[in-house]
Amino acid sequence: MHPHDHSYLDVQKPEVSFDDVGGYESVKEKFKEMVVLPLKYPEALERANMAPPPGVIVWGPLGTGKWHLTEAAAKEAGANFVLIRGRECTDRPDAIHEGFELARKMRPCVVHVMDIDWLAPRRDADYSWEKGDESGKPDRFGNEEVHQAVIDEVSKVSSTKDIMTVGSCYRIDVLDTALDRVSMLGRKIYVPSPNRHDRVEILRIYLRDAQLGTGVSPEKIAEMSEYYVGWDLEALCRKAKLAAIERSKGTLKEVTMDDFAEALKAVKPWLTPKMAERYEQMYKMDCIHKYNF
Repeated sequence: MHPHDHSYLDVQKPEVSFDDVGGYESVKEKFKEMVVLPLKYPEALERANMAPPPGVIVWGPLGTGKWHLTEAAAKEAGANFVLIRGRECTDRPDAIHEGFELARKMRPCVVHVMDIDWLAPRRDADYSWEKGDESGKPDRFGNEEVHQAVIDEVSKVSSTKDIMTVGSCYRIDVLDTALDRVSMLGRKIYVPSPNRHDRVEILRIYLRDAQLGTGVSPEKIAEMSEYYVGWDLEALCRKAKLAAIERSKGTLKEVTMDDFAEALKAVKPWLTPKMAERYEQMYKMDCIHKYNF
């Protein structure tokens, strides 16, 4: 395999499946439609006179599982998976070029450009949510060389049938609109903060190996964790288990509601109600046609 720096790039046979991602049934269907089918059945699409998307933008709040969903789509498609770690590449145009070169050598392939809004933001981008709140803003954005490398490489593979580019981002409103063109990353998948049903399914995964005390259930915890995204729920379950270990002095027979009460005090959601509302507004104001095949 081509040598590469794992801090910037990763190349692998995908291991995560859609069953490993809790909830998000409708989002998974979009991934299957826009990423899996074009790679798995390109001839059938051609016979049906249907042009596959040249690439997909996957966006939504931090911690909602965009990476795992993209890897799961690659696995279901039977494709290789190249991951470009955007936040590590803001001054590394060579890493962008290398990632796409690897994808060209390892077809069929899904190449996932993480944090693409950090690598190629629009010039007038405002990363604030409201006055004084710049939650999630990176300490630096991609330099001019990196920005151009992303544009060039996405364009080069846009017509390659057995390479699917997925650019994931947190703020669709700050991404360079050049990437939003039909000929570039012409389709979008919105991954919102998990609703109650999604939280139940996510919690089932994180609590599947835990002995739960009386009155503790994924349904109950989901009711108490509005605005918690996947990584918040993972941290919440981990903290509750640690509280149970400490309370039981290491015997850990069960995780109780008291343990979760302690965890809820310590683990707060990153997403605020105003941020959640803003995400929904951004989605509703966007062109709905780009969210369909």
